[in-house]
Amino acid sequence: MSTGIWVLVAVLAVGAIAGGLLRMRAWLQKPVPPEVIEAAHRDDEDPND
Repeated sequence: MSTGIWVLVAVLAVGAIAGGLLRMRAWLQKPVPPEVIEAAHRDDEDPND
């Protein structure tokens, strides 16, 4: 019985990690808003470097 519980815990853990990675992948594939790109370009042109 104890082995079955550990197998269930392992399956749930792997499922949670895989689900999180898939959500992260989907979030990273979303297009970036133009404001973010503009702000990044402003930071690149910093004359204090």
